[in-house]
Order: sequence, then C-alpha cells, then structure tokens
Amino acid sequence: MNPYALHQSVLDTTTVTAATTAKVHTLTWPPKAHPNTLHNVPDIIFRVILITLFATVAIWANHEASKGFAIEIVNEAGKYSSPGKRFSLFYESNDQATRILLNTSGFVENLLYPNDQDQLMHTKKQINSVTLALARVNFSTLVSVYSPKPHEYTIMLSPSLMETSHNNEAFVLAVLQGMARVWLWDGKGAAPQAVLNGLVEYITTLAGFRVSDTEAWNSGDDEFCWKNEDPRKVAGFLRYHDRRQQLGDGGGHGGDNGGGEVVRRLNKGMRNGWHDWMMDDALGMAGHHACASYGILTRHHHPSSSI
Repeated sequence: MNPYALHQSVLDTTTVTAATTAKVHTLTWPPKAHPNTLHNVPDIIFRVILITLFATVAIWANHEASKGFAIEIVNEAGKYSSPGKRFSLFYESNDQATRILLNTSGFVENLLYPNDQDQLMHTKKQINSVTLALARVNFSTLVSVYSPKPHEYTIMLSPSLMETSHNNEAFVLAVLQGMARVWLWDGKGAAPQAVLNGLVEYITTLAGFRVSDTEAWNSGDDEFCWKNEDPRKVAGFLRYHDRRQQLGDGGGHGGDNGGGEVVRRLNKGMRNGWHDWMMDDALGMAGHHACASYGILTRHHHPSSSI
C-alpha cells in the first residue's frame, strides 16, 4: 500500500468527520455522533496505527544502522589444524575475537571520525559488515584486508599468528591493523599503498602498541619520503609532523596521548580520490619541505646514514 495514499486517505476521512461533527454542533447539545462516524472509527484507528508502525520501523532501522556493523568470525584453518584449534579455543568459542574487533574498531573510528558531523556530512566511511577470518595458509604480512562487496570487509589473519604459544598482544595488533585499514578511505583505490601502510603503522603507535622511532633517512628520500616502502619510516615521518602541529597549536591534542590530526586530514582528503598535494594540505607545508625537515632530524639521530 502506498504510504502517501494511506496518509492522504486518513486526512480526507478526518476532514469529513470534522465537518459532520461541526454540523451536528449547530443543531443539538451535547453533540451526537453520526452513525457513519462511529462506523469509520475502527478503520481510522487501524490506519493511524499502521502509519505509526511504518515510522517506528524506519526509526529503528536507522538507529540499528548507526550502532555498528554485523560481525562474523570464520575459522578457515579448520578445527583439526593446530592454528585452528588455538584460534577456536582462545578467540572463537568465547567471543574474544568479537570483543577485540569491536574494541579496536572503536579506537580507530573515534580517532578518524571524532565528531558527529562526520556522520551527518557523509564523510564517515560506511561499514555494513566485517568478517574476521583465520586463513588456511600463511602469508608474510600476517593480516590482509579486502572488500568482496561495497561496505563489506574481510580481515584475513595468517595462521602463523596461532602457530606459537598464545600471544594475545600480537593477535590484537593484527586485528587493529586490519580495522585501521577498514576504516581508512583509500582515495577510491588511487592512494599510494605506501601511504596507507604508513597510516596503519602510525595508528598502531597512537594506540600505544609500539613507537616507530626516527628511522635512518637517505638524502634521496627528501622529495617524496612519504612514499617510502618501509611503513615504519612513513609512520615516523607522520608522527614527527603530527607532534610539530600539536606544538604549534599549543599542545591542544594532549601530547603523545592525543594527536592524529595529520591522519584525520589525510583520511578526509582520500574520501573522493587522491593527489600528492593532499599530503601538503595535511602537513601544512609542501611535501618536499616536510621531507627535508624530517631528513635533517633523522640524520642528526643517525649520523652514519648517507648525506
């Protein structure tokens, strides 16, 4: 049934009823209800209830959509393999994997999208579902993320995470890296992989897992140092300029326990595409000047590096 037609039908019926009642008021007191009005009351009530139900369902659906996303935990390694057994015992059977995924997701989401306006302005990335899966075979990166459908993501974990003794910190770090990659925009596929990897690495330092200290920098890196293949170097570069901006703002972000403004600016820019000048905007200076500045710092810390 067309909701608009239903709503219009209720309005038309109400108008007729009001007119009839007004006419009776001029003739008698107290007013007597017209037989047709009494006959239509159940139908009117039913239609009002139906409209209210439609509105309630719509509000509930929007509320549920805003709360989060669907989660699925998959053990592709199999329950009879050694990694699969550990995964099932420590993370799947007790919902620990789900809790870790939600906690890491909440950290990254609040870092990248700290304001409610991100949702209203549609700058926040939409995520409908996340599947966390233990893969069948090992791969070198330990964690891989792909999107089989729009707004649906799969985080694949290498079973090598489960092959040694129970190391919860390594597991949480891998899931954190996966959720960081899920929440980050990627410039519609055009952002350099080195930038995305560096952003993920820097987000892990902001979470307190490890600190990417200043890495030895070569003079040849001074033009596009943020495209370095080593994510630790890119993370150190971002960390340096994030701190520089914090000091310039009077430390408003709370020192080492805050920050992330460079990451937020880059992520917002990558929503609609990618261009190298986006890095300039995020840093507040030309990229080659930012690289030269960081290069001086690293050569001061590593005097043996090439100059």
